[in-house]
Amino acid sequence: TKKVSEVLDSVPAILAREISLEDKEARLSLSVEPPEAQDALLPELVRRLSEAGFTASPGKVSAASEAPLAAAAMPVAAQAVARGVTAVQGMGGVMGCCGGGRAGLPLSISAGLISSSCCLLQLGVNLLSSLNIVHVGCAGFNKVLGPWRLQLRLLTGCWLAASWAFCLTRRWPRPAARRLLLQTLLCLSLTFLPELLLWLGGPAVAPATEGAEVLRLSVEGMGCEACQTHVQGVMDRMGGVVGSKVDFKSGQAEIVVNKDWAFDFKDMAQRLERDGYTATLRSDL
Repeated sequence: TKKVSEVLDSVPAILAREISLEDKEARLSLSVEPPEAQDALLPELVRRLSEAGFTASPGKVSAASEAPLAAAAMPVAAQAVARGVTAVQGMGGVMGCCGGGRAGLPLSISAGLISSSCCLLQLGVNLLSSLNIVHVGCAGFNKVLGPWRLQLRLLTGCWLAASWAFCLTRRWPRPAARRLLLQTLLCLSLTFLPELLLWLGGPAVAPATEGAEVLRLSVEGMGCEACQTHVQGVMDRMGGVVGSKVDFKSGQAEIVVNKDWAFDFKDMAQRLERDGYTATLRSDL
């Protein structure tokens, strides 16, 4: 009842309250007349309680002479009482833990980041390198979380499934359901960000054309899909590069270059080294 009490106490028009867990209702003494309570105050209370994670419905409004509660700070003749104003069916704590509540957003972001081995954070590190602010290279998130990615994604999926099960079976209010939908989409977007990066990484290396040749490289320092995308982006932006393909798992890369377009391997290697990656030509071919 603490959260319900906090919501009710935040409304100045409520002079006294009595919350019953058994009857799932709250009886209120109000400082407004019954018409205003029925048309304006009670709908506002329902909205506030819904935002706090509770399902509420307005009950009967009666004149102050029928009020079961004592007057508080105002004459009885100036009060109105609303009976059964809330039927608390939702569980705020459950809603908060399962998503849909205010705690759902940080939980969704955390679950998505962990399930993707913090891919978004590595993208941020890469951005700082591209802006020449700080050069870190691979932060090592995937090296720690990568082996557990499948298990973490299964846990995230179970959490989302439980959230929707509570939402549908307990008939959460529409604002909470909409929040849960947005949080679910955000969580899934972060979870599958590595696959999205690979999908947006472009086609594989095209066959060598006239005047071009394929260089095979070893690249050290890559730990995840975000690192792979960054290295491939640096290669593709170099002059004379027709296309490139990078694989962070094997630490290898292939680039199609046309030396007539002034490709400079040393310059490319230096740029990658500034970002925390070491590229060398393979000598085992």
